[in-house]
Amino acid sequence: MRALKLFSVLLLSSIMFTACNRNNGDIINPHENPVIESVNDLVVPADFNWKTHQTIEVIVNLPQIGELKPLLITNRDGSKRYFRGYPEDGSRTVRTKITLPAYENELRLIYSGANGPNMAFISNSQLIYDFSNTQKSIAVVGCDLSGFVTYSKGGWGSKAAGNNVGTIRDGHFDQVYTNDFVIGDPNHYTITFESSEDVENFGFPGSGSKVLTKNWVNPEKKDKLGQMADQIIAARLNRDFNEAGHLGTNQIYELGELVFVDGPFMNKSVNEFLAMAEIALGGGGLGNYSVTDYASAAENINLNFHEGTINQEKLTCPEDQENDDPYVELTEECIEGDVIFTITNTGDGDMTTAYSGTLYKNDVVIESFNYQLGVNESYVVTATGFDADIFEISLDTPQGETIEETISGCGEEEEDDETTEQLGGTLAYEDLWPGKGDYDFNDLVIDYDFDIVKNNQEIVQSIKATFVVKAFGASYHNGFGFTLPTVDPSDIVSVTGYDVINTSVFDIAGNGLENGQSKATIIVFDDARRVMPQTTGGIGVNTQLEYGYTQPVTVTVEIEFAANALTYSELNIGTFNPFLIINTVINGVSGVRGLEIHLPDYQPSDLFDMSYFGQFEDASNPTTGKYFVTEDNLPWAINIAEPFDWVIEFQDITGAYNVFADWAQSGGTNYPDWYQDNSGYRNNNLIYPMQIGN
Repeated sequence: MRALKLFSVLLLSSIMFTACNRNNGDIINPHENPVIESVNDLVVPADFNWKTHQTIEVIVNLPQIGELKPLLITNRDGSKRYFRGYPEDGSRTVRTKITLPAYENELRLIYSGANGPNMAFISNSQLIYDFSNTQKSIAVVGCDLSGFVTYSKGGWGSKAAGNNVGTIRDGHFDQVYTNDFVIGDPNHYTITFESSEDVENFGFPGSGSKVLTKNWVNPEKKDKLGQMADQIIAARLNRDFNEAGHLGTNQIYELGELVFVDGPFMNKSVNEFLAMAEIALGGGGLGNYSVTDYASAAENINLNFHEGTINQEKLTCPEDQENDDPYVELTEECIEGDVIFTITNTGDGDMTTAYSGTLYKNDVVIESFNYQLGVNESYVVTATGFDADIFEISLDTPQGETIEETISGCGEEEEDDETTEQLGGTLAYEDLWPGKGDYDFNDLVIDYDFDIVKNNQEIVQSIKATFVVKAFGASYHNGFGFTLPTVDPSDIVSVTGYDVINTSVFDIAGNGLENGQSKATIIVFDDARRVMPQTTGGIGVNTQLEYGYTQPVTVTVEIEFAANALTYSELNIGTFNPFLIINTVINGVSGVRGLEIHLPDYQPSDLFDMSYFGQFEDASNPTTGKYFVTEDNLPWAINIAEPFDWVIEFQDITGAYNVFADWAQSGGTNYPDWYQDNSGYRNNNLIYPMQIGN
C-alpha cells in the first residue's frame, strides 16, 4: 500500500503539467481593473467559504388556536418549496434548519387558516416570524405598474456601453444632481459622489452590511462600504433618475410614491423608506430594524422593475380607490403538491361580519370555515392531493354572491403522517489535489438530489439520494461518496443502490455503509470511468466538443433510518459532505483509498491519509479548521445550489461565467446567483451543454 501511495503522489506531480495543462487563450473577460484571466488571479477574503447555499435557523410561532396544520415555507413567488412540516416537540413553535440558495433574502410563510401569505426577511442566518403579530398585506390589484424601470447596483456601477444604464448615468448625472450626489445622515455621516465617473469607480463592491463611521467623498471599490450602503445608493439612483424623468415613465405615479407590498417596511413608500434608510446608514439610528432589513428592502426596490421587467412584485400603487366596500378576490396555486387558495379583501372597507367557505376534494367536503377580513387582509386555505384529484373552493361574499375556483393536477399526495423535503444542486471538482488544477471545474460534474421523508413529529424515516454523473474531464479513475456528519452509523438500518465492486479499496458493511467511519459514510460509486465508460477519444466524457456526447448516468441510493434516530433539524442536510476518492484504480489494478478531495473547509473522512496535507499547493491546517484550499484560499471543488452548466475543457471558469470573479472576490456578497443564465452572466460559447447540437 505504501508503494501505491508513493506512486500516486508521483503520478500527481507528472500529470499536473501534462494532461490537465489548460490553455486560457479563448477566455472572454468583462473585468478591466484588474484583469482576471484565471481563478489564480482572484484575491478572495481569507474567510470566504465558497458556498452558494445558506443554512438558516427557522423559528416560527404558529397560530395558537385551531387544529395543528403544517407550515409551508417557499420562495417569494411560491415556485420552490423549502420546508413543509410541524413543530418537533408538539408545541406551536416550529424550530428547524433549512438549506436554500444563498441569493434568497426573504421567504413566504403559509399556514392554513391564518392570514397571509406572509413574508419574512432572512437576517443573520435566521428567519423569525410570529403569526400572531402579522400586518395587513397590500394587495396588488388594479395597479398599473407599466413603464417603470430599475437597475441593480451592478448595473449602476457599470461602464457606459451602448444604451446600458452606465450610459444613462453618464448622460444625465449632472442634470439629476445639480450639485453633488449625497447619501446618508447630514447630522452624522454621509457619502458624496461628485460625478458619474466617481459612481462608476465606486463599483458597488459589497461585503457585509454596516453603518457609516466617517464621512466619505468619492469612495472607491477598495473601500467596501458594505451591502447596506451599496443597495441604498443604487435605490437612490433609481428613485432620483426616475423622478427627473430619465428612467422609466408611468402615467400616474413616480417610483418614490410606490409602497412596499409586505415585509418590515410594509405600506411605507419608497420615499419614506429611503428617508429612514439614509438616517440608518449615516449613523442616526436603525429604529426597530436591522441593517439586513434595510439592505434587503433597498435591493427589492432595485430589482422590482429590473431592466423594465416586473419580476419581483414587491412594490405596488399607494392605494386602490376603485372599491369603497369590502371586495373579495380568490386565487389558487400549486406549490409542489400543496394546493393554496388565498382569499383577499381588496376593497376599501373592512368586513363587518363573517362569511362562510367550503373546500371540496373530488366533490367531498374536507373543510368548512369562516373568514372576516379587514382591508388588504388575506385568509389562506391549503390541502394536498394526487395529480388526478380535483379541489374546489366555494365562498359566500359581502356582495351576496358565491364565487368558486377549481384546481387539479397538483402534485403527488404524501402519506398523512409523512412529508418529503428536498435538497439539490451540482458538484464540480478539480481532481489534481494537492496540486492545483486548471480551474475548469469539470473533472467531475455530478448533480445530486436528496428526498428526505419524515413523519409529522419531524423524525427522519428515509432518504432517496439521486446522483447524475454529467461529465468528467479527468484521466484518473475516481470514486465518489459522502458523509452525513450528524448521523451515527448506528442510525442507519440499510443503504442500497450504490455501485461499488472494488472490494480491495472499499470495505462496505452489511448495512451498506463504509466500514471504519465514525460518521455515516456512503460510497456512491467506486470508479466514474467504469460507471460512465469513455467511448470516444479525448481526456474524459462530455467536456470536449470534438468528441461525441454520452448520456448522463444515474445512481440512486436508498437510505433507511432506525426508528426515532434523529429529527430533520438534527439531520441538517445542508451539512452533507461529498468527496472524490482519487486513483481507486491505477494501471488496471486496485489503487488507494486515502486520497480524498472535499469542498473548502470540509473535513476529510476517517479513512483519509493525513500525510497528503501540505503537499504541493495545499494549505490545509486541521488545527484551525482550514481544509482543501490553497494559501490564497482557492478551492478544488464547488457546490452549486442549482443545476449547473459546466465549462468546456481547457477553459477557466472565470471566462465562461462573467460574474464568478466578482462573486468570489466579494466573499459571496455580489452575484450570489452567478451560475444562472441571467443577462450578461455567461459566455455560452465556453459552456459545454450550450454547444450540444450547435
